[in-house]
Amino acid sequence: VAVPLTFTLAELAAMEQYEHVYSTINTWPTKRWYTAKGVNLRKLLDLAGLKEDVALIRFVSGDGYDLTLTAKELLEDNRYYFPGLREHHPNDGSIPGSSADALEVEPILALQSVEGSDDPGKMNDRDALLLVIGQRAVTEQTNNLFLKYVSRIEALTATPEKWDSPKANIPSETVVPMGTKIELSNKHSNEDKIHYTTDGSTPTVHSPMFNWSASRWWDLRDDLEGINQPIEVKEDTVIKMITIGPGKE
Repeated sequence: VAVPLTFTLAELAAMEQYEHVYSTINTWPTKRWYTAKGVNLRKLLDLAGLKEDVALIRFVSGDGYDLTLTAKELLEDNRYYFPGLREHHPNDGSIPGSSADALEVEPILALQSVEGSDDPGKMNDRDALLLVIGQRAVTEQTNNLFLKYVSRIEALTATPEKWDSPKANIPSETVVPMGTKIELSNKHSNEDKIHYTTDGSTPTVHSPMFNWSASRWWDLRDDLEGINQPIEVKEDTVIKMITIGPGKE
């Protein structure tokens, strides 16, 4: 940044406040609302004079945790509040909601917030400063990125690493009987999500997800195959897949 800056909570509270309801999904996955009010992160970085060669933004928590996002996914990609998040199923994040009537929202450092509610009257400062961002797709799992007690932001020029490529449990070009079930995997299967297509198109963050439930929960689930469902081969099929996750290309 051009000018490293330090702010007190009182100074942040005196700035223009941005308030919105955010849709989000955690890695179980469960759908949730958040209502949050705070400082527009983009404006805060502009005050510091964010340089053009910044590739990564790192957030450091007062309790020792940290989170790194690419500048692109945080500041360039459009992110939204999806009011139809809970359509089709109110809680299960593996059942996509509706993407209709999406509203673009800003990333913020929230001084006031409430989890699980769209009522601003229930907000409090318990998690401040809380990083809150919108979803790029109605199925995107972002709740794990809501870092509490943010105390420091670093702008980094290091080249982002790349997630490893996903793999199938059957080698490419293999002829298998109809009804064979294909399982996909990658290195962690946690925050590194596998998106895939079966129609020959290039997968994106909007494409179906294979590992809806993150590996951190697998020992706690007795319904895992019903959530991370294998792809059943019913005809000649081309599966294209990509790993998408925070902080890496």
